[in-house]
Amino acid sequence: IAASSAILEQLAFEQRHVLSSWRALLLLRRATFAIAPHERRWNRLPLHIEDISPLLRQMRARKELRAISGYPSLNEVFVAYARQGFLDERELLFEMHPYAVLSHVSALVFHGLTTDQPKGMTITVSADSTGGLLPIGTTPRDWEGVMRPSPTIPKKVLGRPVLSKRVKPAWFFGHEEYQPLGFTMRYTTPERSLIDGLMNPELCGGITTVLRAWAGGSSMVDLDVLVHQVERLGVKVLRQRVGYVLNELDVTHPTLEEWRVNAKRGGSSRLVGSEPFSSTYDDRWNLSINAPVGDLHNTTL
Repeated sequence: IAASSAILEQLAFEQRHVLSSWRALLLLRRATFAIAPHERRWNRLPLHIEDISPLLRQMRARKELRAISGYPSLNEVFVAYARQGFLDERELLFEMHPYAVLSHVSALVFHGLTTDQPKGMTITVSADSTGGLLPIGTTPRDWEGVMRPSPTIPKKVLGRPVLSKRVKPAWFFGHEEYQPLGFTMRYTTPERSLIDGLMNPELCGGITTVLRAWAGGSSMVDLDVLVHQVERLGVKVLRQRVGYVLNELDVTHPTLEEWRVNAKRGGSSRLVGSEPFSSTYDDRWNLSINAPVGDLHNTTL
């Protein structure tokens, strides 16, 4: 088997339409370990991206790959299976920043928690670059003796703006890998997506979109997971916001009473932190209700 065929077979299995230089290195290394020397046409185990550059040039010359304008380290897969699909901006994004998480309004859309159609993509990244994650779609064994790729946050991908939220590593959790199109994507979970909405509604289409998401999605989340994530974030006003919203939705959990008893009294805690204090006040949660909350009782997304 030829090196190019070994790479293309793996790309086809994962239904990938985009190949970065770092992933090409990884795939050829996998094939080198998996295929007996007498069954493959190459001998050396590639160690660096430079080792596979000649192969990528040959694959482009044979029109198995073609360059993607504006993205020098990325190639579009151009063999038969890939021609039937399309370039998805999320696949390009994760090749450029393999430690990113699609979040906020992008995650609400993905989980069916809003019908909004944002123009761009919103991602969360860890302040330490990787947040302890491996490059997406890879295993620890893939990186033994190999330098992991450095991430890049693009301003746009295929014309779609990218908005990034940088968080401290301790807050970089509550995400999963999904494969709706074959290749791996990483999104915040429904629970974390709803929580992020109350922390940063401006990144989620506004508080109205967030409250509609809670109203429509509260029955699909795991309450134990949601409560654990709120506790792990350790933000007192977030407990008040989540507790208030769950109470309004008639959703109960044993931890809510503890949160309510410990809610800060006499302070200026607000449902929406970026909006002015309102005289509309919820005494149970010592929370200024400084936004319209009628959508909490509308379960139609």
